[in-house]
Amino acid sequence: MAQDAFQVVVRGLVERELDLEYSDFISGKLGPLLDVTPIVPTFTGKATPVSSLIEIIQPFAESTHAVFHASDDFQAVLPKADLQNAYLLFQQEDLPLKKGFPVRLLVPDGHSECLNVKSVVKIEFVKTDPGQTAAFGFKNTVSPEEL
Repeated sequence: MAQDAFQVVVRGLVERELDLEYSDFISGKLGPLLDVTPIVPTFTGKATPVSSLIEIIQPFAESTHAVFHASDDFQAVLPKADLQNAYLLFQQEDLPLKKGFPVRLLVPDGHSECLNVKSVVKIEFVKTDPGQTAAFGFKNTVSPEEL
């Protein structure tokens, strides 16, 4: 995948919406560049903490969850508290990801079975039932035009 095709958007109940490119991740602008292997031994590469991104975008107090949208319509909904130990893997072998492009969400200490979401293209902060736990699955929506 080419670096110019790399885009992750951050939307929803936030002070600052972002359109992120590969250069934003590798520059360290979004937070520290961490070797992910000591954190998640089954992965290699560079990641940035989601908590650093949260400091930049400043979610509104009423937002309760973040929805991670993948390019294949898969979605993971996580409570904001679960994001403190979450990471966005964006690079392997000094190149953009081949598998999971543009970024892969890793939640090593989460309370959900879905601790790894590949091909994240949008992160959306939303307000839902505060008691809702993490959820995941494919968004099965069909427009009338597709019928």
